[in-house]
Amino acid sequence: MIERKFMQKVIQVNVLDKDDDLDNKIYELESLINTAGGETIAYVSQNITKVNPRYYIGKGKVEEIMDLAKKNDIDTVIFDVELSASQLYNLEEEMKLHIVDWTTLILDIFAMRANTRESRLKIKLAQLKYQLPRINKWFSYLSRQAGGIGTRGPGETMLETDRRAIVRDIKSLEKALKDVEKTKRINRKARKDVHNISLVGYTNAGKSTILNGMLNLFGEEKFVYSDDLLFATLDTSTRRLDFSNTKVTLTDTVGFIDNLSKELNDSFLTTLDEVRFADMLLIVIDSSHNIDHQLKTIEKSLADIDIGDKEILYVFNKMDKVENELKVSLYKRDAEKIYISAHKDQDLVRLKEKIVSIIKEDYKLVSMHIPFTDGKIMDYIMTNYDILEREYDELGLRMKLKISHEDYAKYDRYIEKV
Repeated sequence: MIERKFMQKVIQVNVLDKDDDLDNKIYELESLINTAGGETIAYVSQNITKVNPRYYIGKGKVEEIMDLAKKNDIDTVIFDVELSASQLYNLEEEMKLHIVDWTTLILDIFAMRANTRESRLKIKLAQLKYQLPRINKWFSYLSRQAGGIGTRGPGETMLETDRRAIVRDIKSLEKALKDVEKTKRINRKARKDVHNISLVGYTNAGKSTILNGMLNLFGEEKFVYSDDLLFATLDTSTRRLDFSNTKVTLTDTVGFIDNLSKELNDSFLTTLDEVRFADMLLIVIDSSHNIDHQLKTIEKSLADIDIGDKEILYVFNKMDKVENELKVSLYKRDAEKIYISAHKDQDLVRLKEKIVSIIKEDYKLVSMHIPFTDGKIMDYIMTNYDILEREYDELGLRMKLKISHEDYAKYDRYIEKV
């Protein structure tokens, strides 16, 4: 759990078009503000059919926000839309308050959550690319601000204010990330002997809780960070598990979220490289909150990274918080799915069994004859597969089993052709 010495008081501003759900937008922005170390004291919303080029919102709303800030002694206003450089400048000059837009807020949270070299590089790069066209606004604000939401770089460093330094740093970061990707390619090759599974889903759906529960029951490796906050997990974490003679890796990924800027979207999608190389996806849904919105965002994000043809299992999590289970059951009626609470061991056992059954559906039923002279191969097969029948003869062991396509090709010479 991340300690917070104080909660920064803010006004949150939700901007809606005709298709938006106000309750959902308020919930999501307030949750992000809380994750960033803020507390919403006042709420402002406006339905917009045409954007005001000067302030994005109307002049009347600007005055309403100024009154609320004065009454509640608040100096920070956070919007749930991305503002242009001129809009940020105009709002701040008019209100004499610190203005944070949607992208800045998420980048700020990302900077707080970045725990590995790769994630720190990616978030710093995204911040600099977003900051560059807004540099004059940043300089005017940072020159008089000690810190707070919207000012943090990875590791709690302050953001850069010099244009030439930003351009130089962007080039340096891009080069460093190419080196990181080379290392990741090597690590992926080392995992070819196991079934690779990625957990994906909306932020705070419970992916890290599922992975930690699985590690507790079926693994020996260390747990990953988990908390009831949006973007509690930013770094991609992969752990090895043993599911009843079926060896897998389970990868936790950064949670999806809607309305990302190009800079954020590019950085966000690169953290999902592991998804492209996975054999199976577990799409984790928070069953207690706005399933339609989660599915729409997840499916759009997966389409953007071109996941190809993969096994997909929908994991409807947090069922212990659901009042209408029948309503949840109507989603994805023709897909592979399971309903669980990640805090219940018996549900995680059911999830493991479901995963194994999907993996083994694609296995081939074969008869193998392995001579005693190839003891290591015999031991590998007997350790990693359920042997349906076995018979010893003077030369070796004949076995009937269901084997993966990878091992079928690898040990083809031992398979008896009918």
